[in-house]
Amino acid sequence: MSAWKPWLLLAVLLLALVGGIPAVQAAALSGSPNNRAQEEVVLPASPEQVLRAAEQAFQVWKRGELGSVDTQAMVVKGISRTNFFKFVDDITVSLSPVEGDPGQTRLQITSVGRIGEYDFGGNRRNINEYLSTLRLLLQSG
Repeated sequence: MSAWKPWLLLAVLLLALVGGIPAVQAAALSGSPNNRAQEEVVLPASPEQVLRAAEQAFQVWKRGELGSVDTQAMVVKGISRTNFFKFVDDITVSLSPVEGDPGQTRLQITSVGRIGEYDFGGNRRNINEYLSTLRLLLQSG
């Protein structure tokens, strides 16, 4: 009898999520609350400055890729790919001015995985890495 191989279980689970079992696929693509992260922060910069930096952050961030920029709605969209399996997470950054303080901007950042019921901390990591990149860009001018 052969020894149990953990990689075999992982392979079966990945096949089920990616293309094998329709019920699992439906659950995976349903936007589970366990496969998303959200954060709201206020940054000490004008909305125009933050919008430019938010766009650049997707271009500078190692795992990021810029999708679209809506300057009227002040929304920047992009994706992040995991290092090993290259799973895609959608990231949306919505900006709004802080009322009464034109030198500050409120950001609402959401990261949602496209595949899977759980993200194992990946979406939180996306937000933290993206925010770090954005803050560095704002500090550097």
